[in-house]
Amino acid sequence: MKVNGSRPLEEGPLSGRVFGPVHGADKPSQFAEIKADRGLGADQGGLEVHGQPEPNDQLSRSEFCMSCHQVAVYPGIKLEVVWDQYKDSPAYKRGTTCQDCHMGKVIGDKVDGDNWMKAPSATIGRKEFNPDAKHTDHSFPGPGYSIAHPGIFPQPRDPSTFSVVAWLAFDWRLWMQDDFEARLAKGEVSPVLVSNPPPGEGTLEQQKIAFDWRDRADRDRAREILKENLERLKLRSEKRQHLMESASHLDGPFFSGELAAGRDLSFHYDVSNISDGHNFPSGSLGAQPEIWLNVALLTQDDQGAWKNIWESGHVDSHGDMGDIHSKDVISGAMPRDDQLFNLQTKFLTTNLKGTDREMYLPVPFDGDQLPFIRPAGTPVTVMNHPPFIRMEQRSIPPLSTRKANYTVPGNLVTKPGNYRLAVRLCSRAEPMYFMELVGATKEMLREMNEQMIDIHPYTVEFKVQ
Repeated sequence: MKVNGSRPLEEGPLSGRVFGPVHGADKPSQFAEIKADRGLGADQGGLEVHGQPEPNDQLSRSEFCMSCHQVAVYPGIKLEVVWDQYKDSPAYKRGTTCQDCHMGKVIGDKVDGDNWMKAPSATIGRKEFNPDAKHTDHSFPGPGYSIAHPGIFPQPRDPSTFSVVAWLAFDWRLWMQDDFEARLAKGEVSPVLVSNPPPGEGTLEQQKIAFDWRDRADRDRAREILKENLERLKLRSEKRQHLMESASHLDGPFFSGELAAGRDLSFHYDVSNISDGHNFPSGSLGAQPEIWLNVALLTQDDQGAWKNIWESGHVDSHGDMGDIHSKDVISGAMPRDDQLFNLQTKFLTTNLKGTDREMYLPVPFDGDQLPFIRPAGTPVTVMNHPPFIRMEQRSIPPLSTRKANYTVPGNLVTKPGNYRLAVRLCSRAEPMYFMELVGATKEMLREMNEQMIDIHPYTVEFKVQ
C-alpha cells in the first residue's frame, strides 16, 4: 500500500444509488409506500428512499481494513502491522476475513458456521423485505477507548444542541450527581466552570470558558444526552471486556521446587493468545496498547487479615509500570520491576554511547547518552527500518503461549502457612508517560486510567511447609 487512510464512498441524494457489500431491494418501487425515483415527480407520493443498490466488494474484503490498519511512518518503520500478522495467521489461510470476526453476531467469538445476525433489510408498510438479510455490527470494540468528554463522544443524536466548547465547560462528574441542583440552590456549588491561569498559559481545560450553564433547562438537556452517551460507553466497555477475554487465556501458577518457608518461591503463568487472526495485543505499536501481567503474593498476619508482601506489574504514582520509563523509577522513589511481564512493543534506538535503548517515541534528541535518529546508511526499502531504529515486538502470535516467570525471595516467605497468589492481565490504551508527552489534560489522564480493564482476574491459595 502506498497510502494509509479512509476510503470515502460516493456522495449523493437520498434517492440516489446506495453502495453495500450485498444487493438490497432490487426493485424498491414495487412498494407503493415509497418513492425511489426523483424523476417521477413530487405528485407520486410516498417516502423518498434510495434507488437501485450497487455492490461494493471492498466492504466485505480484508483489504478494505488494511488501508487504516497497516501503517508505515517516517523514518521507514511499520508502526502498525495488523495486516502482516493477519496474512501470516491460520484465519487468513482458512479464508476468514476481518469482517467475519469483527462485525459478526458476537464480537470476539470465533467464527463457527454462520456468525451473522439476521433481520429484514427493511420494513415498509408492515411488509418485510428480505427477512433473512445479513446484518453487521459496526461497533468495532478493541483495546482502545474514548477519553473525550462524554457529551462530545459518542456523538449525540443532535450534535448541534451544544458546541464542543460548551461541553468542555460542563463539569459532568460533579453536575451529574443527584444532589447537585439541591446543593446549587443552597449556594454550595456553581454552574460555572472557571479557572484563571496566567495570561497565555494553561491548557484548554484550565482556561476560563464563556459558556456558564446557568440555565437549568440547558443543564437538564445536557444530562439527558450524557445519560444516553454514558450508557453507550458502558455497553462498549462490556464488549471490549468480552473481546479481550475471548482472545486470551491465563493459566497457573505452576510452581517449581519445594514450597518451604525461607526458600525462594519460583513459579510461572502461561499467557495464551487463543485467537487465530492476529497477535495479542495487536493494533498500533511503539507506545500502545499496553497489556501486562500483575501478580501479587499475599500472606496472613496474626489477626488473619491478608496482606501484600510481594508484587510485580504494579504501577507508580503516575500510573505507569515500573520499567525504565517510570518517573518514580527514574527518580529513585520506586525500584525497577525487574520481573515485569509486559506485552507492549517498544522502539529500540542506538545511542552515541552504549547499547540500544527502549523508546516509546523516536524523535531527535540531544546527542550524548540519549537516543537520536542518525541518517540511514542503507536504503530503508532493503531493511524495512533504518539501521539505528527498529521495533521490538513482544506481542503473542496467534494460538501461541508465553511463560511469565517469577521468583519471590525466600526472605519474604518467612513462615509456614497459607499464601495466596492474585493475578490479572491489565489492559490500557496508552501509557501515562506518553499521554503527558503529548500534552494530555488531567481529565484525559484520569479517563485513561479509569477505563483500564482487568482480564481473567483470579486468586489461588496454596500452603507453604
